[in-house]
Amino acid sequence: MKMDTVKTGLVKTNIVKTMMAMITTSLLSLPAVASDAYGDPFKGGGFVKNDWQVACDNTLTCRAAGYSDESAERRASILMTLKAGEEVPSTEVLLSHWDRYSSDGGTATPADAFKQPIELWLNDKFYGNVAPVSDDSEVSELTQSQTVQLVNHANTNSKIVFKLGEHQWQVSDKGLSAVLLKIDDVQGRVGTPLALVSKNHASKQTPKSAKPRPIIRKAPAYSDEEHKQLSPSRLTYFQENIDQWVGIDAEELIGSEEVMGECELVNPKTKTHQMMSEYGSVFDWAFIPVDAEHTLASHLCWRGAYNEASGYWLIDHQHPHQPQLITTAATDYSQGRIFASHKSRGLGDCWSMAAWVWNGETFVKELEQTSGLCRLIDLGGAWVIPTYTSEVIEADKR
Repeated sequence: MKMDTVKTGLVKTNIVKTMMAMITTSLLSLPAVASDAYGDPFKGGGFVKNDWQVACDNTLTCRAAGYSDESAERRASILMTLKAGEEVPSTEVLLSHWDRYSSDGGTATPADAFKQPIELWLNDKFYGNVAPVSDDSEVSELTQSQTVQLVNHANTNSKIVFKLGEHQWQVSDKGLSAVLLKIDDVQGRVGTPLALVSKNHASKQTPKSAKPRPIIRKAPAYSDEEHKQLSPSRLTYFQENIDQWVGIDAEELIGSEEVMGECELVNPKTKTHQMMSEYGSVFDWAFIPVDAEHTLASHLCWRGAYNEASGYWLIDHQHPHQPQLITTAATDYSQGRIFASHKSRGLGDCWSMAAWVWNGETFVKELEQTSGLCRLIDLGGAWVIPTYTSEVIEADKR
């Protein structure tokens, strides 16, 4: 599973739920985007149109990913990354893992084919070889001139093909112009020389500058190796009072899908809790010391066919009756970090991830990202596509 700068197991905010929210174009004067487009470029899987998506993070860096048609026998994906103010995106290409390796360890495409350079073809015209990022990488990278040619084909029907000898992979052009227009809109490129597809548009924007990543100073927390435990008296005190402290009847936890999602399993009165209890499921609180003055209280929130998530509340020992809810989407905690990592479907070819880091007072969101659309490109997903990123200064590096 691919990760961002934190290479541990990370978040989920159910990608399916977050990607289905409808969005309209923010500038009504821009060319209309077809009504079957959906999603917010700053949330979840981003803005999606046909076989392309675009997601932008809090620094105003946008990433557009395109995929082969879902009916294609061979599949590939393109990722274009463009920072605010830059002229040309950096562009990567990934051929499907399943085209390279079959389930029995052999190759679905003859091994000799992968010894040849990948070729880029646009509308049956050869545009040069695509070089691998490194000798041991399956990801290849387009040159700047190749990327410019790809962008120049966005406003016309285009056949985008990558070839290895007689074998070829076609990436759909359906949705390409829509997501590039969305980047123009988000980064203030419309009607300017920096525009990808809307240079000549009558509505001229002011190009936006890149924003700095937030800096988080991670505070010391107990390590996993310390195996810290609460004293018996404090553990008993927390266990006896936690249901009253967290307000298990609160609307934000029961039946709400806003921000972090439902946590019906925290309340024995809900139908979900009662139904799962009938099958022998037991739902207890767990308490994890963070440092000498803080403890995390966790409880299972929901469970599905191939995912589950817990809620985490931060207890300040000086004010234990006011726990702070951090997330209801967590899957793990380790050494000052809360992680959430979820499959978007059982095949595991697409994930959503997030993390929160301890700063000595609370847990601050560190990152939020997905691995792209569910298109059978790679194990754990094709790409790292964040909507939130930060710079963490580790406690031992101050």
